Amino acid sequence: MGLRIMTTPALTDRIAGALLGLAAGDALGATVEFLSPAEIRRGGRHSEISGGGVFGWRVGQGTDDTDLAYAVARSYVEGYSLSRVADHFLAWHAGGPRDVGGTTAASLRQLRVTGCPELSGFATVASGRPNSAGNGSLMRCLATGLVRRHAEVRRAEAVDISAITHADRRCTQACVAYCDLVDQLMEGTGPEAAVDAVLNHSPIGDDVRSAIAQAPGQRAEDLDTSGFVLATLQVGVWALLQPSSLEDVLVTIVNLGGDADTTGAVAGGLLGARDGAASIPRRWVDALEYRETLLAVVPGLVSVRQGGRPSDIDSTESE
Repeated sequence: MGLRIMTTPALTDRIAGALLGLAAGDALGATVEFLSPAEIRRGGRHSEISGGGVFGWRVGQGTDDTDLAYAVARSYVEGYSLSRVADHFLAWHAGGPRDVGGTTAASLRQLRVTGCPELSGFATVASGRPNSAGNGSLMRCLATGLVRRHAEVRRAEAVDISAITHADRRCTQACVAYCDLVDQLMEGTGPEAAVDAVLNHSPIGDDVRSAIAQAPGQRAEDLDTSGFVLATLQVGVWALLQPSSLEDVLVTIVNLGGDADTTGAVAGGLLGARDGAASIPRRWVDALEYRETLLAVVPGLVSVRQGGRPSDIDSTESE
Protein backbone atom coordinates (compact mmCIF):
# COMPACT_ATOMS: atom_id res chain seq x y z
CA MET A 1 0.00 0.00 0.00
CA GLY A 2 1.37 3.40 -0.97
CA LEU A 3 2.15 6.01 1.64
CA ARG A 4 0.24 9.27 1.58
CA ILE A 5 2.25 12.31 0.52
CA MET A 6 1.95 14.96 3.23
CA THR A 7 0.68 18.16 1.63
CA THR A 8 -1.69 20.98 2.56
CA PRO A 9 -4.10 21.44 -0.36
CA ALA A 10 -5.65 24.86 -0.98
CA LEU A 11 -9.29 25.38 -0.01
CA THR A 12 -10.61 25.00 -3.55
CA ASP A 13 -8.67 21.77 -3.99
CA ARG A 14 -9.91 20.39 -0.68
CA ILE A 15 -13.55 21.14 -1.54
CA ALA A 16 -13.18 19.63 -5.01
CA GLY A 17 -11.36 16.66 -3.50
CA ALA A 18 -14.11 16.09 -0.95
CA LEU A 19 -16.88 16.10 -3.56
CA LEU A 20 -14.99 13.96 -6.06
CA GLY A 21 -13.79 11.64 -3.31
CA LEU A 22 -17.37 11.05 -2.20
CA ALA A 23 -18.50 10.39 -5.77
CA ALA A 24 -15.54 8.09 -6.47
CA GLY A 25 -16.09 6.08 -3.30
CA ASP A 26 -19.78 5.80 -4.13
CA ALA A 27 -19.25 4.64 -7.72
CA LEU A 28 -16.44 2.28 -6.75
CA GLY A 29 -18.50 0.69 -3.99
CA ALA A 30 -21.72 0.43 -5.98
CA THR A 31 -20.40 -2.55 -7.91
CA VAL A 32 -19.93 -4.66 -4.78
CA GLU A 33 -22.80 -3.36 -2.65
CA PHE A 34 -24.45 -6.12 -0.58
CA LEU A 35 -21.70 -8.65 -1.36
CA SER A 36 -19.63 -10.34 1.33
CA PRO A 37 -15.83 -10.05 1.32
CA ALA A 38 -15.62 -13.71 0.29
CA GLU A 39 -17.95 -13.13 -2.66
CA ILE A 40 -15.89 -10.15 -3.76
CA ARG A 41 -12.63 -12.10 -3.50
CA ARG A 42 -13.97 -14.76 -5.84
CA GLY A 43 -14.07 -12.14 -8.58
CA GLY A 44 -10.70 -10.65 -7.66
CA ARG A 45 -9.90 -7.56 -5.64
CA HIS A 46 -12.22 -4.76 -6.75
CA SER A 47 -10.29 -1.60 -7.60
CA GLU A 48 -11.95 -0.04 -10.65
CA ILE A 49 -15.10 1.98 -11.24
CA SER A 50 -16.85 -0.54 -13.46
CA GLY A 51 -20.60 -0.21 -12.88
CA GLY A 52 -22.90 -3.19 -12.61
CA GLY A 53 -23.80 -4.48 -9.17
CA VAL A 54 -27.26 -5.44 -7.97
CA PHE A 55 -28.82 -2.29 -9.45
CA GLY A 56 -27.04 -2.47 -12.79
CA TRP A 57 -25.27 0.88 -12.51
CA ARG A 58 -23.65 2.50 -15.53
CA VAL A 59 -19.89 2.92 -15.27
CA GLY A 60 -19.32 5.97 -13.05
CA GLN A 61 -23.00 6.56 -12.32
CA GLY A 62 -23.80 8.15 -8.97
CA THR A 63 -26.10 6.31 -6.59
CA ASP A 64 -28.41 7.99 -4.09
CA ASP A 65 -25.31 8.92 -2.08
CA THR A 66 -23.93 11.23 -4.76
CA ASP A 67 -27.37 12.37 -5.89
CA LEU A 68 -28.37 13.61 -2.45
CA ALA A 69 -24.94 14.96 -1.50
CA TYR A 70 -25.10 17.06 -4.65
CA ALA A 71 -28.65 18.17 -3.80
CA VAL A 72 -27.38 19.56 -0.48
CA ALA A 73 -24.34 21.20 -2.10
CA ARG A 74 -26.51 22.78 -4.76
CA SER A 75 -28.83 24.16 -2.10
CA TYR A 76 -25.95 26.04 -0.48
CA VAL A 77 -24.80 27.48 -3.80
CA GLU A 78 -28.31 28.62 -4.69
CA GLY A 79 -28.86 30.17 -1.24
CA TYR A 80 -29.49 27.91 1.71
CA SER A 81 -32.86 27.21 3.23
CA LEU A 82 -34.18 23.98 4.63
CA SER A 83 -37.15 24.14 2.29
CA ARG A 84 -34.80 24.42 -0.69
CA VAL A 85 -32.96 21.26 0.42
CA ALA A 86 -36.30 19.50 0.92
CA ASP A 87 -37.51 20.55 -2.53
CA HIS A 88 -34.38 19.09 -4.15
CA PHE A 89 -34.88 15.85 -2.22
CA LEU A 90 -38.49 15.63 -3.36
CA ALA A 91 -37.56 16.34 -6.99
CA TRP A 92 -34.97 13.57 -6.84
CA HIS A 93 -37.45 11.11 -5.30
CA ALA A 94 -40.12 11.97 -7.86
CA GLY A 95 -37.70 10.88 -10.57
CA GLY A 96 -37.96 7.27 -9.39
CA PRO A 97 -34.39 6.53 -8.24
CA ARG A 98 -33.49 2.86 -8.47
CA ASP A 99 -31.85 2.81 -5.04
CA VAL A 100 -33.49 4.65 -2.15
CA GLY A 101 -33.28 3.71 1.52
CA GLY A 102 -36.47 2.73 3.31
CA THR A 103 -36.23 5.47 5.94
CA THR A 104 -35.51 8.09 3.29
CA ALA A 105 -38.46 6.95 1.18
CA ALA A 106 -40.85 6.88 4.13
CA SER A 107 -39.85 10.36 5.28
CA LEU A 108 -40.06 11.86 1.80
CA ARG A 109 -43.55 10.44 1.43
CA GLN A 110 -44.43 12.19 4.69
CA LEU A 111 -42.82 15.37 3.42
CA ARG A 112 -44.74 15.30 0.16
CA VAL A 113 -48.02 15.13 2.09
CA THR A 114 -47.25 17.66 4.83
CA GLY A 115 -44.82 20.01 3.13
CA CYS A 116 -43.02 20.33 6.46
CA PRO A 117 -39.32 19.31 6.38
CA GLU A 118 -38.99 20.08 10.08
CA LEU A 119 -41.35 17.21 10.96
CA SER A 120 -41.06 14.58 8.23
CA GLY A 121 -38.18 12.60 9.73
CA PHE A 122 -39.62 12.79 13.22
CA ALA A 123 -42.90 11.38 11.91
CA THR A 124 -41.00 8.40 10.52
CA VAL A 125 -39.28 7.79 13.86
CA ALA A 126 -42.60 8.11 15.70
CA SER A 127 -44.17 5.55 13.38
CA GLY A 128 -41.87 2.93 14.89
CA ARG A 129 -40.18 2.11 11.61
CA PRO A 130 -37.32 -0.34 12.29
CA ASN A 131 -33.73 0.49 11.36
CA SER A 132 -34.33 4.24 11.53
CA ALA A 133 -30.67 4.78 12.53
CA GLY A 134 -29.27 4.05 9.09
CA ASN A 135 -26.60 6.05 7.32
CA GLY A 136 -28.90 7.72 4.77
CA SER A 137 -28.33 11.24 6.06
CA LEU A 138 -24.65 10.80 6.92
CA MET A 139 -23.88 9.96 3.30
CA ARG A 140 -25.17 13.33 2.05
CA CYS A 141 -24.14 15.83 4.75
CA LEU A 142 -20.68 16.70 3.40
CA ALA A 143 -21.50 20.15 2.00
CA THR A 144 -22.52 21.55 5.39
CA GLY A 145 -19.04 20.87 6.70
CA LEU A 146 -17.49 22.31 3.56
CA VAL A 147 -19.18 25.70 3.77
CA ARG A 148 -20.17 26.49 7.36
CA ARG A 149 -17.28 27.78 9.48
CA HIS A 150 -19.45 28.94 12.39
CA ALA A 151 -19.87 25.93 14.67
CA GLU A 152 -23.38 26.65 15.93
CA VAL A 153 -24.73 27.31 12.43
CA ARG A 154 -22.97 24.26 11.00
CA ARG A 155 -24.27 21.95 13.70
CA ALA A 156 -27.82 23.28 13.57
CA GLU A 157 -27.99 22.87 9.80
CA ALA A 158 -26.44 19.39 9.96
CA VAL A 159 -29.18 18.36 12.39
CA ASP A 160 -31.97 19.99 10.42
CA ILE A 161 -30.94 18.48 7.07
CA SER A 162 -30.50 15.04 8.60
CA ALA A 163 -33.91 15.22 10.26
CA ILE A 164 -35.72 15.77 6.96
CA THR A 165 -35.42 11.99 6.65
CA HIS A 166 -33.34 10.71 9.59
CA ALA A 167 -34.36 12.32 12.88
CA ASP A 168 -32.98 9.60 15.15
CA ARG A 169 -30.51 11.26 17.55
CA ARG A 170 -27.71 8.96 16.46
CA CYS A 171 -28.14 10.06 12.86
CA THR A 172 -28.30 13.78 13.58
CA GLN A 173 -25.30 13.64 15.91
CA ALA A 174 -23.28 11.53 13.49
CA CYS A 175 -23.88 14.25 10.90
CA VAL A 176 -22.73 16.90 13.38
CA ALA A 177 -19.54 14.95 14.09
CA TYR A 178 -18.85 14.34 10.40
CA CYS A 179 -19.42 17.99 9.45
CA ASP A 180 -17.20 19.14 12.32
CA LEU A 181 -14.47 16.81 11.01
CA VAL A 182 -14.85 18.20 7.50
CA ASP A 183 -14.67 21.77 8.80
CA GLN A 184 -11.44 20.98 10.62
CA LEU A 185 -9.97 19.53 7.44
CA MET A 186 -11.04 22.61 5.47
CA GLU A 187 -9.06 24.69 7.95
CA GLY A 188 -5.96 22.59 7.31
CA THR A 189 -6.08 20.67 10.59
CA GLY A 190 -4.39 17.28 10.47
CA PRO A 191 -6.49 14.12 10.74
CA GLU A 192 -5.53 13.19 14.32
CA ALA A 193 -6.05 16.73 15.60
CA ALA A 194 -9.38 16.96 13.74
CA VAL A 195 -10.62 13.78 15.39
CA ASP A 196 -9.45 15.00 18.79
CA ALA A 197 -11.31 18.28 18.27
CA VAL A 198 -14.54 16.41 17.57
CA LEU A 199 -14.09 14.13 20.57
CA ASN A 200 -13.41 17.07 22.86
CA HIS A 201 -15.73 19.77 21.55
CA SER A 202 -18.57 18.42 19.39
CA PRO A 203 -21.98 18.14 21.13
CA ILE A 204 -22.44 14.40 20.65
CA GLY A 205 -23.60 11.57 22.88
CA ASP A 206 -21.37 8.96 24.46
CA ASP A 207 -22.33 6.34 21.88
CA VAL A 208 -21.33 8.59 18.98
CA ARG A 209 -18.14 9.60 20.76
CA SER A 210 -17.32 5.96 21.48
CA ALA A 211 -17.72 4.99 17.83
CA ILE A 212 -15.24 7.69 16.86
CA ALA A 213 -12.79 6.99 19.68
CA GLN A 214 -12.66 3.27 18.88
CA ALA A 215 -11.96 3.79 15.18
CA PRO A 216 -8.15 3.95 15.35
CA GLY A 217 -7.90 0.55 17.04
CA GLN A 218 -10.02 -1.30 14.50
CA ARG A 219 -8.60 -3.77 12.04
CA ALA A 220 -9.89 -3.27 8.52
CA GLU A 221 -11.41 -6.74 8.39
CA ASP A 222 -13.37 -6.06 11.59
CA LEU A 223 -15.04 -2.84 10.39
CA ASP A 224 -18.84 -2.93 10.35
CA THR A 225 -20.24 -2.12 6.90
CA SER A 226 -23.85 -2.98 7.74
CA GLY A 227 -25.29 0.50 7.13
CA PHE A 228 -25.82 1.39 10.81
CA VAL A 229 -25.01 5.08 11.05
CA LEU A 230 -22.47 4.87 13.89
CA ALA A 231 -20.68 1.98 12.21
CA THR A 232 -20.43 3.96 8.97
CA LEU A 233 -19.16 7.00 10.84
CA GLN A 234 -16.50 4.79 12.44
CA VAL A 235 -15.44 3.49 9.02
CA GLY A 236 -15.04 7.08 7.82
CA VAL A 237 -12.94 8.07 10.81
CA TRP A 238 -10.84 4.91 10.45
CA ALA A 239 -10.22 5.79 6.82
CA LEU A 240 -9.25 9.36 7.63
CA LEU A 241 -6.61 8.19 10.11
CA GLN A 242 -4.89 5.72 7.78
CA PRO A 243 -1.44 6.77 6.53
CA SER A 244 -2.02 5.20 3.11
CA SER A 245 -3.20 6.88 -0.07
CA LEU A 246 -6.85 7.66 -0.79
CA GLU A 247 -6.88 4.97 -3.47
CA ASP A 248 -5.52 2.26 -1.20
CA VAL A 249 -7.87 3.10 1.65
CA LEU A 250 -11.01 3.27 -0.50
CA VAL A 251 -10.18 -0.01 -2.23
CA THR A 252 -9.72 -1.63 1.18
CA ILE A 253 -13.08 -0.32 2.40
CA VAL A 254 -15.24 -1.24 -0.58
CA ASN A 255 -13.75 -4.75 -0.64
CA LEU A 256 -15.38 -5.26 2.76
CA GLY A 257 -18.70 -5.30 0.91
CA GLY A 258 -21.98 -4.68 2.69
CA ASP A 259 -23.16 -1.11 2.23
CA ALA A 260 -20.07 -0.51 0.12
CA ASP A 261 -21.31 2.49 -1.86
CA THR A 262 -22.09 4.45 1.29
CA THR A 263 -19.02 3.47 3.28
CA GLY A 264 -17.03 4.39 0.17
CA ALA A 265 -18.81 7.73 -0.15
CA VAL A 266 -18.49 8.68 3.53
CA ALA A 267 -14.81 7.71 3.64
CA GLY A 268 -14.12 9.25 0.24
CA GLY A 269 -15.47 12.63 1.29
CA LEU A 270 -13.11 12.76 4.27
CA LEU A 271 -10.10 11.45 2.35
CA GLY A 272 -10.66 13.91 -0.49
CA ALA A 273 -10.93 16.76 2.00
CA ARG A 274 -7.72 15.54 3.63
CA ASP A 275 -5.63 15.11 0.49
CA GLY A 276 -7.26 17.25 -2.22
CA ALA A 277 -8.52 16.48 -5.70
CA ALA A 278 -5.14 15.48 -7.07
CA SER A 279 -5.07 12.48 -4.70
CA ILE A 280 -7.97 10.80 -6.54
CA PRO A 281 -6.79 8.51 -9.34
CA ARG A 282 -7.26 10.18 -12.71
CA ARG A 283 -8.89 7.08 -14.16
CA TRP A 284 -11.54 7.23 -11.42
CA VAL A 285 -12.24 10.92 -11.92
CA ASP A 286 -12.50 10.50 -15.68
CA ALA A 287 -15.07 7.73 -15.19
CA LEU A 288 -17.43 9.78 -13.01
CA GLU A 289 -20.66 10.89 -14.65
CA TYR A 290 -20.98 13.60 -11.99
CA ARG A 291 -17.48 14.99 -12.52
CA GLU A 292 -18.36 18.23 -14.30
CA THR A 293 -21.55 18.75 -12.28
CA LEU A 294 -19.65 18.55 -9.01
CA LEU A 295 -16.76 20.70 -10.19
CA ALA A 296 -19.24 23.35 -11.33
CA VAL A 297 -20.45 23.97 -7.76
CA VAL A 298 -16.96 24.19 -6.23
CA PRO A 299 -16.51 27.96 -6.78
CA GLY A 300 -19.90 28.64 -5.22
CA LEU A 301 -19.11 26.50 -2.20
CA VAL A 302 -15.76 28.26 -1.77
CA SER A 303 -17.57 31.60 -1.93
CA VAL A 304 -20.13 30.54 0.69
CA ARG A 305 -17.38 29.32 3.03
CA GLN A 306 -15.51 32.59 2.64
CA GLY A 307 -18.64 34.57 3.41
CA GLY A 308 -19.29 35.83 -0.11
CA ARG A 309 -22.35 35.60 -2.31
CA PRO A 310 -23.09 32.14 -3.60
CA SER A 311 -22.56 31.68 -7.33
CA ASP A 312 -25.47 30.99 -9.63
CA ILE A 313 -25.74 27.60 -11.26
CA ASP A 314 -28.07 26.39 -13.96
CA SER A 315 -31.37 25.77 -12.21
CA THR A 316 -32.39 23.40 -14.99
CA GLU A 317 -29.53 21.03 -14.27
CA SER A 318 -30.84 17.60 -13.37
CA GLU A 319 -30.23 15.98 -10.02
